[in-house]
Amino acid sequence: MAPVRKQLIALSAGTLIMTSFVLTVPVVFASTDQAKNGLGDTELAKVQGEVGIAVVDVTRNKRFFFNQDKPFPMQSVCKLPIAVAILLLADAGKLSVHEKLTVRKTEVDQNHSPIKEAIQGRQSEFTIRNLITRAICDSDNTACDALIRRAGGANVVTRTITDAGIGGIRVDRPERTLQPDSLQIATYLEDPRDTAAPKAVVDLLQKIYSGSLLSKESRALILEDLFNCQTGSNRLKAGLPPEWRLAHKTGTGRDVSGRNTATNDVGIIVGPGGETIFIAVLTKGLRAKIEVREALMAQIATRAVAGEL
Repeated sequence: MAPVRKQLIALSAGTLIMTSFVLTVPVVFASTDQAKNGLGDTELAKVQGEVGIAVVDVTRNKRFFFNQDKPFPMQSVCKLPIAVAILLLADAGKLSVHEKLTVRKTEVDQNHSPIKEAIQGRQSEFTIRNLITRAICDSDNTACDALIRRAGGANVVTRTITDAGIGGIRVDRPERTLQPDSLQIATYLEDPRDTAAPKAVVDLLQKIYSGSLLSKESRALILEDLFNCQTGSNRLKAGLPPEWRLAHKTGTGRDVSGRNTATNDVGIIVGPGGETIFIAVLTKGLRAKIEVREALMAQIATRAVAGEL
């Protein structure tokens, strides 16, 4: 992870400069027809469901929005605002990332939790720093729920994010509750809980990267993990040229009765010359196969880098 940290430090000065002018860029809202034209007339239709897109290219002073204020189920994208809330609490002196939390075998989420293999006997201790890495890089549900508990509950996570000036993002349930709830797909897809708007997520990413939200240490920590995220290699990352890098977080829900709860990817695209694009692609209720969903995200990333959105 050390090489990534060095790259981040090298980019930090330029990042602050770029972010300082992005606020002056006029907001351009894409209509449905414009979105389809920008992505290809049939691409959005192929996924057979709802899609939300927010792209802010600070290098070219360009923005592309489609369903940008509509709430979408986050699934594991929620682990990004949860980690940020924990770091905000750390920056406020309310906890330390070096603090150890106990994780019990009985608390392991059965859906996705690689941490299970690291628990010795009935329980083991993990630092908050390690749990953040597991939640972001491995998308570990048990690590996520441990962080929610330490924050003081999901309502504290949401309030912490909102108080930091970021609206449009809600964290309401731990994964152990949310995942069983998602099986009632018709209800789940209309539930406002645990949702985010694409534009709100991009706002969060911009504030993280600019250094205006977190301390220098917390910013470096979260970006290191986002750049080392191991999930979603066929999504945004697949659409990037080899020399471009991606700091991102994915979210993937189950398929229920022929519909997918959510397939998401959000992140920061960084070019070899420091070019910076903030991007969020959120979906819900898609009927297309996972390969089709992921191909759409890769195509959006390719067009964003080419300046075609």
